[in-house]
Amino acid sequence: MKTKTKTMTAIAVAAVLGGGALAAGITYANHRDGGFDDDMDFLEGGHFGVTAMEVFETMDTDGDGSLSQVEIDELRNARHAAHDANSDGNLDLEEFAGLWQETTRPLTVRIFQMLDTDGDAIITRAEYDLPLADIVRRFDRDGDGGLSMNDRWHRHGDRGHRRNHD
Repeated sequence: MKTKTKTMTAIAVAAVLGGGALAAGITYANHRDGGFDDDMDFLEGGHFGVTAMEVFETMDTDGDGSLSQVEIDELRNARHAAHDANSDGNLDLEEFAGLWQETTRPLTVRIFQMLDTDGDAIITRAEYDLPLADIVRRFDRDGDGGLSMNDRWHRHGDRGHRRNHD
């Protein structure tokens, strides 16, 4: 199975199992690094590409390079059972919060590491402020001085460049 396919599969399965925050992290990484030339560039490596591959390899319990429905179901069932504290077959908000926290822990660590630019295991106020300090200037694509839906990335066209609105 190709690396991009493995990575996309891992991201999809992680999202289904409670790791949807990965998408937010990828968006953050995209914006932090100034954007990608291709919509799939984040899969090639970096903080989140490695995480996705680690997720895939963990889920591929027989090591054959692909995820079977059995492997996915076994992981899903084990995680559900581990967080169903009262064994009623359902997850209430607190039980789901535990599942969500466990699922997103690797992403939390990666984002912490990205924010901790000097690697001292402490995020200073300056490090915390840095990603958003100049965000309006960087992403105000329509030049109106604020961020709106008009400033979002477009699949086609002049991504990453300010549009002329005469």
